[in-house]
Amino acid sequence: MEAKYKILEGISEKNLEHKDTTSLKWKRELIDFFYDKNLKSCLEIGTCYGVTTKVLSSLFDTVDTIEFNEKRLTRAKEYCGGIDNIEFILNDAYDVKTYDTLKQYYDVVVIDCMHLYKNVIFDINQALTRMNHDIGIYLVFDDYGHPDSPGVHRAVNEAISAGLVVESKIGEPAGFTVNRVDGTKFTTIHHEGIILSYGV
Repeated sequence: MEAKYKILEGISEKNLEHKDTTSLKWKRELIDFFYDKNLKSCLEIGTCYGVTTKVLSSLFDTVDTIEFNEKRLTRAKEYCGGIDNIEFILNDAYDVKTYDTLKQYYDVVVIDCMHLYKNVIFDINQALTRMNHDIGIYLVFDDYGHPDSPGVHRAVNEAISAGLVVESKIGEPAGFTVNRVDGTKFTTIHHEGIILSYGV
């Protein structure tokens, strides 16, 4: 295994028990995209159980991650135990006051929280308020191609139409079927994830 992928050791595939996380392909391609960019700060909107958070911690100097559910955040802290560059924030990502407590600027914002159209639009708009205009910003999305999350796809496409630039599509392609051990499954209708930029 290449050194840059070492953080992935022990992380299960999306098809298995970590059904709420991104695929390993999504994580590897995220690493490929950001590994040599030397970016400093990342905001993650939607910690869940901290699996993606752990990967982000290997790519950026600091990671701030927001989660509303206290039990999930506790599990995420345990999962990322021993990693000292993550700030876990128990708060509501859809309360503008939450953003008053964050850093002024971020290089990257990972959006994987509520998947309704209005929520994703809110996430995008709030992320852009954190952009350093001298550097620009990257926005990373999961579930761009999930059949049950059309709001993500619609919001991202509107952002592209408004001027954000498609940098890369990441993760599993359209037509990939996730078969979980709990018997549930779904088939992606677009690429699993996408990376956009603005002002870069």
